[in-house]
Order: sequence, then structure tokens, then C-alpha cells
Amino acid sequence: MKFYEFFIALRYMSSNIKQSLIISGAVSIGVSIIVFIPSINLSFFNDLLNKTVSSAPHIVITKELETFKRDVTVLNKTSKTDLLLEDQTRTRRRDIKSYKNVLDKIKPIAGIVATAPFASGNAIITRGAEERGVSLKGIIPEDEIKVVEIQKDMKEGRVNNLGITDVVIGDQLADKLNVKPGDRVNIVGPRGISKDFKIVGIFSTGLRAKDEGQIYVNLKSGQQLLKLGTDVNGIGIKVIDMYQAETIAGEIQQATNLDARSWMEDNKQILEQLTRFRLIIGFINFLIIFAAASSITSVFIMLIAAKRKEIGILKSMGAKNLSIMFIFISQAIILGVLGYLFGLIGAQGLIIWYSNLLSSSTGTLLGTTIPKIIMNRDYALLALFYTMLTSLLASIIPAYQAAKLNPVEAINE
Repeated sequence: MKFYEFFIALRYMSSNIKQSLIISGAVSIGVSIIVFIPSINLSFFNDLLNKTVSSAPHIVITKELETFKRDVTVLNKTSKTDLLLEDQTRTRRRDIKSYKNVLDKIKPIAGIVATAPFASGNAIITRGAEERGVSLKGIIPEDEIKVVEIQKDMKEGRVNNLGITDVVIGDQLADKLNVKPGDRVNIVGPRGISKDFKIVGIFSTGLRAKDEGQIYVNLKSGQQLLKLGTDVNGIGIKVIDMYQAETIAGEIQQATNLDARSWMEDNKQILEQLTRFRLIIGFINFLIIFAAASSITSVFIMLIAAKRKEIGILKSMGAKNLSIMFIFISQAIILGVLGYLFGLIGAQGLIIWYSNLLSSSTGTLLGTTIPKIIMNRDYALLALFYTMLTSLLASIIPAYQAAKLNPVEAINE
């Protein structure tokens, strides 16, 4: 009969249901852990990374100066009045005087999708008795929405066609100021310039820092509040492949002699934490695989000891060593597949349970919204690979021992 080894393997599985359940259970527990833990953590990491990248340019061009570079003309003055203040003011300015020339220089660089000049700095926003420090950003809305996903994050109102007295703020800041679209606020720039604005839009990125402390105004308004004249102090850039941002930033720096920082450089800590997490998960997976392999091997050793006579009879009837090995290896693989399927079901159940547990939470440490937790496909496939490899390797030694049994000795025991 063709494939008789497969039918014998099924017979052994059905006649030793407890041992089969032990093997499948060990595999399913391992699979559940391998899939569940990375799915939770990577959902949080990826959500944080996506929100961070989507709410900021992939690359930011700024004009860097040596902060405390000596100004000889100031130091040679006989009067020392306001020396420190004047020296710092002259050397800390980071303005780009002609951003259109910069855009012309970077135009030939491949991979750039969109650019948006901006004027940014610290400011104070006031509504009645409430006063908050914020990060002010003056933008050209039509350019900015091509670089940063502000439009997608809008909860109320608009960000397009910002007038000279229009402002867009985050929802957390709106709650703290107790304001809504149509209300008026006062904004004071770092040099004391004050101006009244009307709230025309409220956004929510899901990042606490952005939603509590970021506001957008028209570029001209930003230049006025920051006293920049017609200058800007940054240009945001979006690229086709965000993981090529570091390389493109280097090309921009060479072409313009300006500082170009990629999102990867600004979010180095998140990326490093992600790398460390993958290393830890890899070590945990090794321990899980080792435990599962040990249980499979020990169960098969006991199974072979109990089936010595049957093995001896099969060999006396002409079964070859490879056939005997295939009986036990195929049994391990079948149980491994069953364990994998039950493990996926278990992992999905744990994800649903954990998601329901988090549903009552108001937010995370860095975010104002809870990310959607989904099963990580890469780790699900990795678990399948580990399952097949573990089942195969764990059953080879016991199967080889069974194939080497002397049929006469096995029958006469």
C-alpha cells in the first residue's frame, strides 16, 4: 500500500491521544507566545512611529550656526553693556533668507516628493486666565499638507486657506484652554510681539506632545510673531521612501551647505528600542523552541519504548528503516501543524482579550489614543517556520533510534 507509513502514524496518534495532546499543547503554547507578545509591542511601536513620522517632515533643513561663536566686532567695543545678549542674538539666529534658492538647489535630488518652508519658535497662547507655552509653526497650508498629514488629523474646522489672524490648535490644548472653533485667543511671540487670532481648526495626531503644544498659523503671521521679516528658519521635506531619508538628507546637505536632519536621526531612541526589542524577542523565542523541542523529543522516546514490539513486527514484514523514521517524523509534523493552528487561535484570543482590557484606558504615556492591536503577520509566519523546524529536529533522533531497533530483540521483549 502506498503511503502506509502515514496511516500508521495517524493510528499511533489516535491510540495515544494523551501524548498527542501533550505535543500539540506544547507547540500551541509556544506559538501563542511567539505571536502574541511581538504583536502587542510592535503594534504600539509601529503606531508611535507612524504617528511621529506622519505628523512631521521626513527631513528638515535648517541653518545651523556655532551657538557661541565669538563676534569680534562686538568684543572690540569699549562698552561692555549688553555684550552677552548681543553676542548670543547674533550667533543663535538660524534663518534661511532665500528659501526659493534652496528649493532650486535640491530640485535635482531624486526621491523628494514635496517641500514646505516654515517659521517655527516658542510662543505663549492665552485665553482668559488660561496661559500655555506652545510650539508655534507658521506654514503655507497648501505646501504643508503635502509634507505633513495635517488634513487627515483634523477633527474640526479647516487648515486650508489660513488667514493672517487664523490659528489651528491640537484637541488637548483646546480642552485645556476650553475653546472651540470660532473662539479668539492671544498669542505672544518670543520677542514680545502680541497678536489676536481666531481658532479655525482643531487637530488630533494621537501624540500627546503634539496635541497639547503645537499650533499652526499662516507663514506671514509666524514671521511677524517671531520677528523673522521675510526669512524662514526651516524647510520640511517629504520623500518617497522614508527609510531613505538619511541618505537623501546627506545629499541635501552637500547641495545646500545647510543642516538637514532626517526623522530617523530625530527618532533614534525609538528605532534603537525597536532593535533591542527584536533581540529580546529572538532570545525568548529560542527558549520557547528549546522547551517545545524537549517535550516533543521526550514524548516520542516514551512512545517508541511503548511501541517496540509493533516496530519489530513492521521491520520483520519488510519495512525499511526510512519507512520507520517517516512514521514518527510525519506524526511529529502533523501534531506540529495542529499545535500551530491552535496556537494562532490562542494568540488571537489573547489579542482580543488584551484589546478589551485596554479599551477602558484613556491613553498611553506618549499618545492620547490606544493603537489597534493586530496579529503580526511576520511573526505568525516565523512561528510556522519554527514549528516545522522544531517538530522535524525533535523527532529525528527518536525516529532514528526506532529505525535501528533489532526486530528479533524487539519482538521477543
